[in-house]
Order: sequence, then C-alpha cells, then structure tokens
Amino acid sequence: MEAASRLVNTLLPLMYALTVVAYAADFFREDVFARGAARRLMELTLGLHAAHLALRTALYDHVPLASLAEVATTVAFAVALVYIVVERRSGSPRTGLFVVSLSLAAQTLSSAFLESHVSFPPILRSPLFALHTVAAVIGYAAFALSAVYGVLYLLLHHELKRSRFGLVYDRLPPLETLARMSLGAVLVGLAALTVTIACGSLWAASEFPGFTRDPKFLLTVAVWVTYGIALGLHWGRGWSGRRTITMSLIAFGLLIFSMLAGKLLFESFHVFA
Repeated sequence: MEAASRLVNTLLPLMYALTVVAYAADFFREDVFARGAARRLMELTLGLHAAHLALRTALYDHVPLASLAEVATTVAFAVALVYIVVERRSGSPRTGLFVVSLSLAAQTLSSAFLESHVSFPPILRSPLFALHTVAAVIGYAAFALSAVYGVLYLLLHHELKRSRFGLVYDRLPPLETLARMSLGAVLVGLAALTVTIACGSLWAASEFPGFTRDPKFLLTVAVWVTYGIALGLHWGRGWSGRRTITMSLIAFGLLIFSMLAGKLLFESFHVFA
C-alpha cells in the first residue's frame, strides 16, 4: 500500500500538468478535441487524487491535513473538484487553465515534500481537530479560487481600460461575472475560516495552553480580519469590485505566508509531524 501511495504521489503532478496543457490548448486555440481531453483528464486526475488521499488516510489513520505537504495536496484536490463542478454548471471551461494551474502548483509542492514515513500524535484523531482541518481546507480552496478569479478580473480590467479587445477579452467571462465569482468565493472562505478558528480554539484550549500567542494562530486571525474588512467595505461602503478584489488578494498573500511561516519561520504547535 505504501508503494502504491508513493507511485500515485509521483504521478499526480504529471497528470495535472497534462490537464493544464489540454486546457491551455483550448484557451489559446479553441481546440475542440483539447477541450474534451481536458475534461476527461481532469476527471481521471481527480479519481487518482481521491485514491491518493484515501491511501494516505488508511496508511496513517488520520485525515491528511496534519502537515504542510498534506494540506497542499488536499487543497489541490479541493480546488480541482470545485472547479470541475463549476465548469459543468457554467458550461464554460475557459478559466480551467488558470484554476487547474493552481492545483498543479500545490500538488507539485506536496509531492516534493510529502514524507513517506511519519508518525502523528494521537490527539490529531480528535473530532474537533478533524472538523477544524476540514473547514480549513474548504476555506483555503475557496480563497484560492477567489484569488484566481480576482487576478483574471484585474487582467481583463487592465485590457478593457486600454481598449484592447484581444484574446483575454474573447475568452474570459465579463468583469461582473468574475467579480461575483471572486467575492462569492471569499464569502464561502470566510465562513469556513470562522469555523476553522472556532473549532481550532476549542480544541487547542485544552491541548496547547497559550495557543493565542502562537504565530500561526495570530496570522490566521489577521487573514480572517483582512478578508472581513474587504467584504465589509464592499457591501457597507460601496467599494468597487477592483478595490475589493485587490484587498482580497493581499489577504490571500497573507494566507500563503501564514501557511509557510509556522513551518519555516516560527516555532508553532501547528507543526505536528
């Protein structure tokens, strides 16, 4: 089983890369064959990724969210899964290149650093910890999707401001649609992050006294506040989509920093492995 897990871990970045190439061919050339191939590759990759997560869970008897590499692979899966649902509902695969590239980057990071032989404390099997981590991955995936659509919004806004009606204008959805998708994802992410912080606080209160001084916890709260301010200014003060999206992208950068900081820069109780 462990050999199978290692093999799938190696194959996943290659499968995501092939899927990105197919989406790219459709985006740049409007290739009908590439469009069909992209969807089939996406479905096959998601099946392989689900098997990878199941193998990881069976091998180590915990939800695969206890280390940075495990979080990265689970976020990659969640982003790709949400995207394929959106693609089927909207009937438009034109943002697949950008969204699946994010899954490719996250999975490549995970495959490079995922450890084969690890042990985790029994406390990680707590139901509160499971809820905390599941909510976290939903929030991270939603924020990642928001960031992708936010960047596309700014790109299209830049092209329209300069009266350039080329490839970007032809392929991407209208600005209003991209803004709605980006801000809607922020709302989902903020709700999930609220559950993450609440469950994590209840769980850590007994296991890790003084957790409120932990750098990872403080950075996560800062991310929550920044996203909350962005939505508050948008709906309460009438901020434009562009200004709100810019602030949400700053919050996403802070989120990425918070994910790396506990592992690479600061001592944190979030490093379990």
